[in-house]
Amino acid sequence: MEKTIILVTNQYSCDRIIYAARTVADETDTELCILEILDGEYELNPQAVDYLFMQAKQNRAVMRVVIGDDKLEVLREAIDQEDVAHVVTGMPGSNKSILYSVWKEFPDKQFHVVDQSGEIIEVARTHCASA
Repeated sequence: MEKTIILVTNQYSCDRIIYAARTVADETDTELCILEILDGEYELNPQAVDYLFMQAKQNRAVMRVVIGDDKLEVLREAIDQEDVAHVVTGMPGSNKSILYSVWKEFPDKQFHVVDQSGEIIEVARTHCASA
């Protein structure tokens, strides 16, 4: 079965990404999987990790937590799986976000971002075209 994966950090506000991704997974009949990357960008918050785990459980999703310093490499490995069809993230924080390079590296995947209000926005294929 194809998968929709969600990329989150250990912040309570990532719950909006989980809710939005549940919609994507339901509409595309894909399995919902959450990847939480703990890399030092945000201070470790065990309560937030636990909260997101509970949100994953309530939204019928599998959640994997990865601890590492190379967030880009972890993202590449997760997205590069053959059964991944959709990738859902938060909005890029700046024009230097690693999301832009990931979009270009995987033009065959469908990317979605979730804004602060929880709205799902499909990433235009022009952002994903090889440079």
